[in-house]
Amino acid sequence: KEPVYDGDRPVGYVTSAAYGYTVGKGIAYAWLPAGLAVPGTPLHIGYFDRRVDAVVAEEPLFDPSMSRLRG
Repeated sequence: KEPVYDGDRPVGYVTSAAYGYTVGKGIAYAWLPAGLAVPGTPLHIGYFDRRVDAVVAEEPLFDPSMSRLRG
């Protein structure tokens, strides 16, 4: 339930989060208004007394052709 901000304005909240080992970074799923749920939209996530940079990503967040695994 961490808040998601667009600038200084709270616009949504995180519903779940974890580290994505196949993409090598943290992943947070959040409820957002449809107008902000566009891939590439920069946002911030409130985490205790900090704001963590976030960007709306396009799914899927994995390598569907498995080309990374085959090297």
